[in-house]
Amino acid sequence: MTKGFLLGMPRLIAVCSAGLALTCCASTPAAPPETTPPALGAPATVPPRTAAPTSAFTAVPAVASGTVVIEAGDHFFSPSQLTVAVGTTVVWRIVGQNAHDITARDGSFASSALNFGSRFTYTYNKPGLYPYVCTLHEGDGMFAEIMVVDR
Repeated sequence: MTKGFLLGMPRLIAVCSAGLALTCCASTPAAPPETTPPALGAPATVPPRTAAPTSAFTAVPAVASGTVVIEAGDHFFSPSQLTVAVGTTVVWRIVGQNAHDITARDGSFASSALNFGSRFTYTYNKPGLYPYVCTLHEGDGMFAEIMVVDR
């Protein structure tokens, strides 16, 4: 390397370092303005209360109708919560390797033990909440519910 090049290196390093410092420091947020706390005994000012922001979107559960399929697997129903309209037929399809049954807690319907590929069907004709279980695996958390609503 030449002597002139080596002599210019410190200047090049200084210029690069200054550029990096500016780049790094430019993104640092400014410190918040200092505020003076109110004097002892002086009433604190409270900003006026504003209404909470409103949203045009309100989450409402989708209401299924027609024929709906629920999968009954090993220790789960999918979906485990469902909202349907009166007159909807629900078909439970067994997709697990174990046998499962579908039994309403209120006794309105019950299947026998079903194996892989089997189906059980029930049509909901009255509004209400219908919790149901697999009696063989309820202790393992295999329970669900269907909300039936008028349209």
